[in-house]
Amino acid sequence: MRGLEEKDFELTLQKVSAVEGVVSAYVCSRAGNYVGGNTPKLADRNMYSAITSLAYGTAEQVGHEMNDDLLYVSLRFSEKNLLVVALGPRHLLGILIDGKVDQDQVLGVVRPIIA
Repeated sequence: MRGLEEKDFELTLQKVSAVEGVVSAYVCSRAGNYVGGNTPKLADRNMYSAITSLAYGTAEQVGHEMNDDLLYVSLRFSEKNLLVVALGPRHLLGILIDGKVDQDQVLGVVRPIIA
């Protein structure tokens, strides 16, 4: 997977943020560094990005152990869900969505944007 170029992140974040049901979207490196976008208010962007990276990396390793590929990570909370998808070998996209929205529908709209 080649992934998006860093110069494309801003436009990608604008498009993803405009998808119905998306509360916010951000990009971080797989190493856990915040790159851009919006994280929830009062959230420490660096900590949020590090946790995103850790969650994705952990799930990805479980997939490797099962000889299966990870499609995305979904963290379900009482009011919102956090979806994390790869933007290539170096970056991740975090998408915070309203918990009442169908996450597969959101991903169906987002995947062509990030392809």
